[in-house]
Amino acid sequence: MSAKGEERREAILRAAMRVLTRDGGQGFRMRAIAAEAGVGISHVQYYFKNIDAVMAGVMARYLEDWDELMLDAPASLAGALDFVLETQLRHGDCKLLWELWALSSRSEAADAALKTFYAGYTDRVCALLRREAPADAPDSVLRERAVLIVALIEGLSILRGNGREQTLAPQAQRHAIDAALALAVLPLRPAVPERQA
Repeated sequence: MSAKGEERREAILRAAMRVLTRDGGQGFRMRAIAAEAGVGISHVQYYFKNIDAVMAGVMARYLEDWDELMLDAPASLAGALDFVLETQLRHGDCKLLWELWALSSRSEAADAALKTFYAGYTDRVCALLRREAPADAPDSVLRERAVLIVALIEGLSILRGNGREQTLAPQAQRHAIDAALALAVLPLRPAVPERQA
């Protein structure tokens, strides 16, 4: 793809993110995205054959954005978590994710995009845990812990959006980091399979 084509594709993705955040799932349409990007609908369809492809592109771009932001994050788990939670508020990510969660209950494409996003997100938390875990820590246990840490951070986003955190849990960020660090240092042993009755 040419540089100009890549630039136009990027502009369409950014416009799609704005439309989704501003108008929600009910407004997330090709025409609205085209209007927001200042291009014709045929341009959007040239780069993305349908709204599902736009959704997948939005999630891929969102994860790439986080990867770029995380280049500035501290290497420690505590520092990275603090950085993520601070950045989450500054970039308005809570609202975008809320809209994606809502869409995922009705759209297979949104659900697939979120699954891909959370798999990548979990991989990144696993890498942070691996840096601080003993060398013999089982990957399966680290992944389970990473899933819990991701759930904690994402669950907190429900409180954080629209200023609810200040009213409901003003120390939530500090407590979330403490809880994640406690998960990280629990003894690392593989889960024992349940016995069948």
